[in-house]
Amino acid sequence: MKKIKNTIVYGMFIASLALMTSCSDWLELSPIDNFGSGSYWKTEAHAKGYIDGMHKHLRDAAWQHTIVFGELRGGTHISGTSSDGSSVWYGSVINQNFDAQNTGVGKFGDLFGRITNTNLFIARVTDADYVEEAKRDYYLGIAHGLRAFYYYDLYRVYGGVPLRLGVEVIDGELDPKELYLPRAEASEVMTQIKKDIDVSLSYFGSVNDFNPYGMGKKVYWSKAATEALAADVYLWNAKVSTGDNNANPADLSVSKKHLNSLLDNYGLKLQSSFSRVHDATNKANDEIIFAVRYMEGEATNGFNEYIYNTSAGLTNKNAYLEDGTLFDDPLNIASSGTAMRYEYTNDFYKTFDKLDSRRDATFLAAYNKAEGSDELVLRGTSVVKHFGRVNNNGIRIFESDMVYYRLPWVYLALAEIANQEGNNSEVEKYINLVRERAYGDNWDKSVHGFVAGDYTTNELAILHEKDKEFVQEGQRWWDLRRMTLTKGGTPLVFTKEGSITGTTPLLNINTEAHKVLWPLEKSLLDNDDALVQTPGYEDAK
Repeated sequence: MKKIKNTIVYGMFIASLALMTSCSDWLELSPIDNFGSGSYWKTEAHAKGYIDGMHKHLRDAAWQHTIVFGELRGGTHISGTSSDGSSVWYGSVINQNFDAQNTGVGKFGDLFGRITNTNLFIARVTDADYVEEAKRDYYLGIAHGLRAFYYYDLYRVYGGVPLRLGVEVIDGELDPKELYLPRAEASEVMTQIKKDIDVSLSYFGSVNDFNPYGMGKKVYWSKAATEALAADVYLWNAKVSTGDNNANPADLSVSKKHLNSLLDNYGLKLQSSFSRVHDATNKANDEIIFAVRYMEGEATNGFNEYIYNTSAGLTNKNAYLEDGTLFDDPLNIASSGTAMRYEYTNDFYKTFDKLDSRRDATFLAAYNKAEGSDELVLRGTSVVKHFGRVNNNGIRIFESDMVYYRLPWVYLALAEIANQEGNNSEVEKYINLVRERAYGDNWDKSVHGFVAGDYTTNELAILHEKDKEFVQEGQRWWDLRRMTLTKGGTPLVFTKEGSITGTTPLLNINTEAHKVLWPLEKSLLDNDDALVQTPGYEDAK
């Protein structure tokens, strides 16, 4: 894959926000068209460079999409101080502490600048005659897919949001009143997401290749990525009501169609072992549908913040491994710049079966010895799933790709749909496809195989299979919001069964139902009269 750096798009990310600073600051309408509309958009190289830039922008938001939006609220992370002694970040998000002063992220997560970049590309390239038609259509499939992806994030986080689909700010619209946009209804946002998905698929046409123009296999948006997004969106909309947009069970069949297309048309296959999936020497493997690329000298993935520190941390040489030997930098990361700013709970780690290969391919556990004995007591865990590789200088580089969609996600989404349909044989089939790979040589279907039961049993089994399969892949919070205890019933986020310990719901349905969506910060509302607060947080404005 060609390296995605600011320099490859000729410095276009330096574009000024000057014409926006006095009005809609939240929009972050910073186009990557640094050369201006008159002198840029003249050659195929310009369009290709812009595609590179949009993917660089996508990578810049990967941590927010995966960890902040998808993981931290799922009840699997500790807050306060890690077992290694570091202060944990994003404590208010982990603890569901949301109001106008604690919004988790600001300015709509800075996603509108990325949306404006897709808008500009669509506006400039749709009728361009300097790119051959087939390639132009493929590029437009990417742009519409990315715009749908960003608006899907915004929809799930905020519900109704402003729909900015034009390039007025770039084309000289300087009237602040015209630049302000109110929040569209949730139904309007969902309609636009589906429209962009349809347009993206239309532009991709019959091109199922992951890399038809040599840009980068599975790390540039593709038809398969749009199909995965479509399956995700339609499954969500089949089960989750937001604002004026009621869940539509008929969308299940659309989701299923795209999931089956992913199985049939893209050559996807499970890796032989779970540990191979995220191996930095095995990128873009047959299991991956879409991932964000990290490379030495370009960008690292940030997962070094889930690992003990050898100099300032409290774990190294003060704890023990599972076999009772001293914990003495077993991962050889002394020079790798780690710090445990995030940590999964011990209760979550304990849900993993020791015979399940995903446990040790995901975590490294540290233990204390009970006072006066050699009994080991779990102290905490580091995560080794996205561990990167050791470079030629003997330094570990955290360059494992951040995967958004892969084959087991397809299997477990199909299991979820089968549960809605009352098809127990399909529920068993898809859960056991994932579970059998996880147990590998330890697999004994009579012991480890899943046997379907009633709706609740199946739904919780799918959730817990996803828990083990998708650590650090941004799934659990969305699963808790979408999956229900009974068919058409209470989302798991409001049930004790959705929590790791099975004791207390993550949110109280009577007093915290509004917290499934995120609030806007007070300063944003004060500076933009067109915006209103997310329902349930109005008193904080």
